[in-house]
Amino acid sequence: MSNANIACRLEEQVDQQAHKRAVIELHKRDENSGGGIYKHLTFLQLEELSSKYARAFAESGITKGSRVLLGVKPGADLCALTFALFKVGAVPVFIDPGMGPKHLLNCVEQAKAEAIVGLPAVFVFKLFNCKAFEGVKIKWSLGFCPIIGVKNLKSVSFQEKFYPACQMEQSDVAALLFTSGSTGPAKGVVYTCKIFNFQLDIIKEQYEVATTDMDMSVFPLFALFAVCMGMPTVIPDMDTSKPAAADPEKILQIMEEQDVSFSFGSPAFWKVMADYCEENNHKLNSVRCLVMAGCSVEPDLHRRYLNNILKEGAEIYVPYGATESLPLTSMKGSEVLSFSAERSEAGDGTCVGKPMSGEYDVKIIKISDDAVEEWSNDIVLKPGEVGEIVNSGPITTHEYYNNSKGTKKSKIYDGDKIWHRMGDLGYFDEQGYLWFCGRKNERVEIEQELLCTDKIENVLNLHKNVKRSALVPLNEKEAALIVEPNCEKLLESQDRQKVAIQEFVDLLKQKLPNLKIDKFLFKADFPVDVRHNAKIKRDLLREWAQKEI
Repeated sequence: MSNANIACRLEEQVDQQAHKRAVIELHKRDENSGGGIYKHLTFLQLEELSSKYARAFAESGITKGSRVLLGVKPGADLCALTFALFKVGAVPVFIDPGMGPKHLLNCVEQAKAEAIVGLPAVFVFKLFNCKAFEGVKIKWSLGFCPIIGVKNLKSVSFQEKFYPACQMEQSDVAALLFTSGSTGPAKGVVYTCKIFNFQLDIIKEQYEVATTDMDMSVFPLFALFAVCMGMPTVIPDMDTSKPAAADPEKILQIMEEQDVSFSFGSPAFWKVMADYCEENNHKLNSVRCLVMAGCSVEPDLHRRYLNNILKEGAEIYVPYGATESLPLTSMKGSEVLSFSAERSEAGDGTCVGKPMSGEYDVKIIKISDDAVEEWSNDIVLKPGEVGEIVNSGPITTHEYYNNSKGTKKSKIYDGDKIWHRMGDLGYFDEQGYLWFCGRKNERVEIEQELLCTDKIENVLNLHKNVKRSALVPLNEKEAALIVEPNCEKLLESQDRQKVAIQEFVDLLKQKLPNLKIDKFLFKADFPVDVRHNAKIKRDLLREWAQKEI
């Protein structure tokens, strides 16, 4: 009987390339040359360390099905601990720490974990928030922690060379991944072994991942995927919870010293990197594949990388999906420039490609804010009609943990089949390409006219002084466009704003002649999500705009 345990992926890599580097981290910089001095674990060393941890976990009572909160920084320890939990069949719980204490504690309460594995600071935080952590009996610290009952994982004496992965079925729960909370309350998404395994296979196939690649993951969990696919991964020298604040010089130094060929990050991160590279005439000569995810990617960012920064033959990939269904579709940067950019800039939305697998079923249904308890073909829309994107298939998660209300609103039952409602608006064109138009709960309806954020903002963002923009409702009859300018002088001068607004009106009239919006506001530093620093928090902007008008 085959074993669906994700830890088996690491065991396979040990069989194939035991002594090759698996996880690389910057240790320090040479005081004289400034060159990086790195530390690493080979696939074999990672296997041995995860086996040591697995033995400690099993001896302490962490077993198959135990929910375990993980509170460690990105790096080799995160990889080793996650594989150790997989080995014993435990369910690691991943919560984005950047969402803030209040939201984080809500997630902790939902998870109802039985154990914590984290840095000493995690247990200090727990000490002051005991109620949220009720039920936690087993506590492992990654280092000495003076709090009673917390064991030091670094001091365990087991010399375990190989702890075999326990038997797992494809339907067994592998992990709980909490959404970032950027598009609604954070929810614990139940991942099965089947979903993880399919994700790994489809990503490796579609993006042609090879053991000769070198990965740098700005999104920490992708480092785990890289290891599972046999691709060494180097940890970027940055706070991964704030990708838009990364230091490009530090990132580029690591990319060049480690010959990074594959990298996954948010558009906000790659925008910062593009600005630096163009200003300093810098090329990413080792990179063959950039993956940008987290929000829509403007055509101009594709142009900048493919024309000015990446080497010839390199490619950009933009997967579309959500924590609940990922990756659903994918679009190449070269496809964007040759096929969809002109239409996006004319107000058609953002093309996100075609379904990545023939096993995916993706449809567009009528827009509704109510739960849909049973599937009916009557709610399916025709090509060209904008509605809610839904999908069913091997990457479609079936439930939120301990959240029946969220599950009921997001899932549609169709016999043995389950559809997930993406909460996104979009449509299929006649060629079978999926076009994203914006979030369903961020749509604006003025006098029965549907206004979609991506359709309108893509046009306004073409203006030379617009960094990004946001469509928000003011009331039932009016909407406004808020602009974050890339020119500080616009924020200081009313006269400059009047000139800019007239240019905005002219641009929108040219591209979207039927659009009736005449209210524009300027605001520095849009509030954005914590995970990718890219998704605009339009609810906060709406509240601000309603007070300003």
